[in-house]
Amino acid sequence: MALREEAQEHLATKQYFDRQFDTDAMKVLPGEYYATADDMMITTLLGSCVAVCLYDPISKVGGMNHFLLPEGDPNDLLSASGRYGVYAMEMLINHLVKLGGRRDRFRAKIFGGGAVIRGMVQNNVGKNNAEFIQSFLQNEEIPVDASDLLDIYPRRVNFFPVSGKAMMKKLKNHYDNELIDNELRYKKAVVESSQTDSGDIDLF
Repeated sequence: MALREEAQEHLATKQYFDRQFDTDAMKVLPGEYYATADDMMITTLLGSCVAVCLYDPISKVGGMNHFLLPEGDPNDLLSASGRYGVYAMEMLINHLVKLGGRRDRFRAKIFGGGAVIRGMVQNNVGKNNAEFIQSFLQNEEIPVDASDLLDIYPRRVNFFPVSGKAMMKKLKNHYDNELIDNELRYKKAVVESSQTDSGDIDLF
């Protein structure tokens, strides 16, 4: 079954071979997600954004998204902010279901929400993202096997979807300008999208 057009737009495409782990890998950028049944690695670099590693341990499918909410109440799943996060999660969930996963078997590992960008600290962007995903997963009754949220550091997350294994490293001496530039551009796009939103969320 073909993916919906807007979901296809946000599917990660930066595939490469990771020599350190000796495996094919997919890099997920802000606003993207990836889901697969292949024995490979999915990786991302996080600042204020949150990444959810979601997997079905029985059918051995898994995926990761990388998202940030616009301003709003992160605990209100029906708010503009909440609906944005729900959409990011539903894209990942729906793709995993198409690959043979089952909602009632999904398990999650969640990372990110760091206060790494000075201009984002006052608005508690990372904190809002962290609160949202915890609320969403509790509401959907998806168990969280591991989490590492908040703090002030960027994070590198490597996820192996077939096994469900996740590796996370805080980059305490590494403030990547590209990471910050990507998140600032992404935040600007998110804000502009939310301001022109007429009800249906169809793009990041």
